[in-house]
Amino acid sequence: MSSELLHRPVLTKEVREWLAVEPGMVVVDGTLGDGGHSELLCDAVGPTGMVIGIDRDPEAIIAAESRLERYADRFRAVHGNFQDIPELVRQITDRPINRVLLDLGWSTTQFMVRGRGFSFLTNEHLDMRFDPTEETETAAELLNKSSKEELVKIFRLYGEEPRAAEIAEAIIDARDRDPITTTQQLANLMSQVAPRVGKKHPATQVFQALRIAVNDELGVLRTALERITDAVAPHARIGVITFHSLEDRIVKQFVTTRADVISITKKPVIPTWEEVRDNPRSRSSKFRIFEKS
Repeated sequence: MSSELLHRPVLTKEVREWLAVEPGMVVVDGTLGDGGHSELLCDAVGPTGMVIGIDRDPEAIIAAESRLERYADRFRAVHGNFQDIPELVRQITDRPINRVLLDLGWSTTQFMVRGRGFSFLTNEHLDMRFDPTEETETAAELLNKSSKEELVKIFRLYGEEPRAAEIAEAIIDARDRDPITTTQQLANLMSQVAPRVGKKHPATQVFQALRIAVNDELGVLRTALERITDAVAPHARIGVITFHSLEDRIVKQFVTTRADVISITKKPVIPTWEEVRDNPRSRSSKFRIFEKS
């Protein structure tokens, strides 16, 4: 199954409207994914513009380049972290950056197909690194090496998990018998510790917390907002699509405290009910747009 069939970018109409991309602009898609947003941005900049797509996942670069091959005159894909956008863009062009888009959600392809343990729906090794070439801890290493106190902090801070202490204690007990290395091991353990209530699987918040911790997602976002805003041209617009309250809080705080940015929207833009109906994964998305003065 192709990535185009698997993944649907969210808020495409809103991205077009609020980023207000014009022909000839330089636009950075800092979270390239499967290239859905970059595709519409390539249409918007026209043949005199440029779209630079960046992703930590090397497989995303390959997939997006294939998908957007017809835009070879205006599209460049770069393997890297969006907190390094200033340096990565300078490798491609000296032109000023006019627009930046960050979609902080994972692509369905990454979640379901690439075998890195992001989902408890399939049995895979607990890796969870966006970039498997980075020499950083995997989720399995973090689970099996961290103290109880460290695990509780991760689950509470990044997963907002009310049963963090109970879950951490269960993980410590389980790993003493057998290291936890697969998604199924962890998901089964969560089901034993905290049986399902309603539709949400009891492992949902724990998997989110581990993914955020492994990839330092919140730290990267804080650094990226500062560095990107420093680097873009005056009157450039930056749009950020978030999917949980921790990310949205960081973006909101940045916009309200940094003196040289102006919020374009009073409240975050959310998907229409039609989009949520047609693409349920969009339901928690929030889009904030701000402009550098």
